[in-house]
Parts: sequence; C-alpha cells; structure tokens
Amino acid sequence: MNVVDGGLKQELMVDVLRQHGRCRMRVSGSSMLPTLWPGDTVAIERRSPSEMKVGDIVLYERCGRFFLHRMVALPAERFPGRFVTRGDSMPRADPAVPVESILGVLAGVRRGEDWVAAPGAMSPMTRWAAALLARSSGLVRVALYVASSMGGSLKKRPNKDASPERGTGSLSRAEALPEVSTS
Repeated sequence: MNVVDGGLKQELMVDVLRQHGRCRMRVSGSSMLPTLWPGDTVAIERRSPSEMKVGDIVLYERCGRFFLHRMVALPAERFPGRFVTRGDSMPRADPAVPVESILGVLAGVRRGEDWVAAPGAMSPMTRWAAALLARSSGLVRVALYVASSMGGSLKKRPNKDASPERGTGSLSRAEALPEVSTS
C-alpha cells in the first residue's frame, strides 16, 4: 500500500468516526503488548475528553499516523490542554498529546472471529509482563514469534458476548481497515 492510499484510508476512518461515532481498525506494532497484538481488530468509539479517564486506551493522530496508547495522565497544570499517553510495553510516556488530536477510545478487540472485552486497568500479571517487554526489544520479538507459531494462543481467550457492534452495518467491512500503530 502506498502512502497516498494509507492517507485516504485514515481520512475516511476519521470521517466515519466523526459522523457515526464508531469505527474499526487493524492493529500493527508492538508497543501495546501484551494488551493488544499485531493483527487484532479494534473497535473505536468517539468520546468527549471529559468522559475519558486515566487507564483508557485512546486513539490519536500525530504526524499523519494513528496511535493507540493508554492514557496515563489527564490535562493538568504541567500539560494544559494535553493528555499524556504511553504504550503498555514502552519504557517512557509519549510526548503530550493535544486534546484535539484524540479521536476516540478503545471499545473492543477482535481476535480471530471473536470479540474480547475492551481492556480496562492492567492486572498485576499484565503489568509485570508489560514491564518486562518495555525493557527488552528482544523479548518483544520472542513473544511475537512464539505467539505467531502457536497460532496466537498466548493471547487472551475470546469472549463471544463482548461484541461492541450495535447494528452499524456500514462499519463492518474488515477488509478495508486501515492500520493503527501501537509503536
């Protein structure tokens, strides 16, 4: 896919999200391991900044790319009008994100054919795994290799009842999903 096609897909997804309040995207990158895996399909919901809270996984745009990272700090005196985000397996927080760059919040994750509930706060075990991954790019590569060779069985078990769909048939075309980076 060339850059022009990717840009058009991104513009389309932003329009769909703004008009319908929901969209789906395919995850690429590894900065949100072990919460999100490359190839996962994510459902994003538009939400006002006042409804967002620390721990939400937010979609934002920076330098023409989408990112999906966990919110770690709300706007405050130090960062007025900006959120602070961080990939779960990243050693440091991202540069502060302007409120107007936040496009939505993660509502659900599809792995294979089944939906998994949107992850909330990280469990102690997930936090431990993310801390290890943040300290070793080699370990990230090993985790990705093992997961792919085992058919993704390292990922959380699916929950068929967790589908975030609400009858919006126009958003169900998984073949046309743009990618959102978690790196």
